[in-house]
Amino acid sequence: MNHILGETKELIRTETLQENIEAAIAMVKQSRYSIDIFTQDMDSDIYNNEDIERYVFELAKRHPSTRIRILVQDSTRAAQNGHCLVRLAQTLTSSVFINKPSREYKDEISAFMVVDQLGIMHRVSARRKNYNTSICFMLPQQASKLTELFTEVWEHSTPDEQTRRLYV
Repeated sequence: MNHILGETKELIRTETLQENIEAAIAMVKQSRYSIDIFTQDMDSDIYNNEDIERYVFELAKRHPSTRIRILVQDSTRAAQNGHCLVRLAQTLTSSVFINKPSREYKDEISAFMVVDQLGIMHRVSARRKNYNTSICFMLPQQASKLTELFTEVWEHSTPDEQTRRLYV
């Protein structure tokens, strides 16, 4: 995928898992300061891979003000299966955060990622492995709307107990 974050304005519509994986990797690789992910179950098929792990790690280490925030409805399987973003949140505790939305948002069925408040991946319905996704690497208006929603939910969320680092 040769799209440039902050430049490519083409709206891409995808339907397959592989297209979602490629777009997520391309977008995360180009991130400079923030990634916000709203997900039902950590979307292991999309986000649990070596490339995502490497690029999120590099982003988190790049600058102290870097922020990777994940809102997850149910992280049980991801935590049990060693999801790479869970590992990163447990290791990079000042950059990667995983929270659980409050009950008032429990019926939200969409999933989305906003990168640097410019690029978006948005699935209106993330249920039953639906990969119909709108993707754009330069859509600041929609990115702003999704970031506002994310921030609203984040402000009423709590740290996810399933993914917290356990100190022994």
